Amino acid sequence: MYISSLRIRNFRNFLSSKFMFKKGVNTVLGENGSGKTNALFALRLLLDESLPRNITKLRDSDFCRNLGDWKGHWIVISVDFEELSSHEGCQMLKHDAGHMDNSEKGTLTFYFRPCLRVRLALFEANGDTALSQQVIDEIKIDDYESIFTGRANADFLCEKAYSELVGDFDNLVFPDPNNQDFKAYGVKLSPLHEEVSFTFVKALRDVVSDLKNYRNSPLIALLKGLESEISDDDSENITTLVSDINNAISELDEIKQVSCGIQNILYKTVGYAFSPIIDIESSLPSELDKLLQKLSLTVGDNYVDGYSGDLNELSLGGANLIYVALKLLEYERKQDADKAAQFLVIEEPEAHIHTHIQKTLFENHAINKTQVFLSTHSTQISSVAKISEMNILGLDENKVDVFQPATNLNPIECGRIERYLNAIRSTLLFAKGVILVEGEAELILIPVLVKKVLGISLDELGISLISMDSAFFEHISNLFHSDRIRKHCAIITDFDTSITKLPADKTKDTEYLRSCRNSQESGVIRQRKLDEHTKDNPYIEAFYAQHTFEVDFLIADNFVEAIEVLESIYNKKANIEKSKALLEDKGVDVYGKEMLRLADKVGKGWLSLLITECVSSETYIPKYVIDAIAFSCGNKLAPQVIYKMCKYRLSNPMSVFKDKDKPKQFFADNKDDINACIVEFTKRCPDDDLSYLIGLLDR
Repeated sequence: MYISSLRIRNFRNFLSSKFMFKKGVNTVLGENGSGKTNALFALRLLLDESLPRNITKLRDSDFCRNLGDWKGHWIVISVDFEELSSHEGCQMLKHDAGHMDNSEKGTLTFYFRPCLRVRLALFEANGDTALSQQVIDEIKIDDYESIFTGRANADFLCEKAYSELVGDFDNLVFPDPNNQDFKAYGVKLSPLHEEVSFTFVKALRDVVSDLKNYRNSPLIALLKGLESEISDDDSENITTLVSDINNAISELDEIKQVSCGIQNILYKTVGYAFSPIIDIESSLPSELDKLLQKLSLTVGDNYVDGYSGDLNELSLGGANLIYVALKLLEYERKQDADKAAQFLVIEEPEAHIHTHIQKTLFENHAINKTQVFLSTHSTQISSVAKISEMNILGLDENKVDVFQPATNLNPIECGRIERYLNAIRSTLLFAKGVILVEGEAELILIPVLVKKVLGISLDELGISLISMDSAFFEHISNLFHSDRIRKHCAIITDFDTSITKLPADKTKDTEYLRSCRNSQESGVIRQRKLDEHTKDNPYIEAFYAQHTFEVDFLIADNFVEAIEVLESIYNKKANIEKSKALLEDKGVDVYGKEMLRLADKVGKGWLSLLITECVSSETYIPKYVIDAIAFSCGNKLAPQVIYKMCKYRLSNPMSVFKDKDKPKQFFADNKDDINACIVEFTKRCPDDDLSYLIGLLDR
């Protein structure tokens, strides 16, 4: 048996979300604050017996903020089970949660809803809008109840089903709570904790204190019940030894003297009549179960024989490894029990753990028969995870969306993507938007252009810039689709249009012209394939340099920057002057050819690196690059981000006008009206790169 899906409605930052799971290891990826912990906690509410019993009594802050007013709404969390077999361990679970359709499927649902009295009042107020609103306004969190049901077949993520079964909050119409549809809501039951084994390894932060804490230590959990496995003879010997130790300590003269001293002070202070009789005794527990709970961990060093010290001497990483080891041992011991299923949930194992250990931990449990749920924002772990076993959380304007990146991809396509997603490229799984580029020239220069010209980094925009090494555009961009990752992916590549006019007769081509023609024909084929690939997919779009990235950088009027790098390439003044003259030529066939020659001479990557040292706020970003940036952002940017870029542009040299013409005073006079400042900037600087970007945004 395994969990095939988790559905969450109105819980924390999940308004309406569905996770899809496979057998084996399942990875939940997401940026900080996207809801990874909340998703795992929703799973734990249903199945983790280690949680306090009153944990299901939720608070008003547990309702999703996107609801607006939480009053009257329900929190609904469901897990769907697959392969509920007739195995003895599954029988009770199948009896309580299995659907009555002869399938091996089942559903367990948790509801946090208004109590019957409130639901009845809402139903009786139907037709009276004022009365319905009054009932809602008077609802308190104490009016809510928590229940579990099995076999529910209603999909509360569906707006129609939610409106019919919970209530239509737009029209204030609510169902009759006495007309219970057991097929939709399910049959009420007790929590099914006893039917499954559930081990939770929390995010590793302050582990040393947990290891020493009686309530939280996984060591204590492992030691509980161990006394029953110890022989009677060993148990009796230990009890006798402890009793002898207690007596020996208590009878020490030094201890007796302290005891008598305290007693005498009491006599002098309150007198014999009112003074309690006290003594000091050693009280090590003689009961074996209590004695075992006094055991504690010590740690040694692989390089120092015989040394063992306190846990405080460990590094954070070392303590975390011990904590994980204890929890995994706890999980392995639970496997011996005849349960319906074994679930291992690990929250963010990357905290303080070395890269190689992260990957090893993941890979070792990827082959285990138990179903594993692992949340992470580690690119190392995501690079070895299978995309068919991923759920990716996307956070956009405080709304969470859950993506399954392998939906409708065949195993061959998934395999190609997984082989290409190394630790660097897997950052695209966490980004708000993605730009795929051909090679190292774009990878090096574009981030610097954005930072120096617009005053903000691609990271601040949430954009991952990924080099594809001139290949795999179609394979990787397949991830971005309405069925899979609903984020925008821009592809930057070249038309490779010849910079030299080509003769109509191919037989007249020189070797150079033949090379130009071949590149141009390849560009046409590339464009045709990419346009076909991106057609009808709103999440992918290709953006083209007319010629190549280096040539189009010059076409954008960046000759000064290109000329400045010549001194880093040549030592002789004559060579510098000759190259400079070619770059200053008015014809693209001349300056373009020289730029490509320089790239070939020192390497495209090195030339781009040299140019980055000459980029300034007066450099121009090629328009197709700005187009790609806007698309990858979903053509949306927060006004605060745009305002920051406007202020940066105005505080640095700009080629569109002199300092005295800048609208700095307008910004100073209207600093509280961000939108007015942005509009003023575009009016006063219509030809600026930032104004062009703003014009592409949906505002």
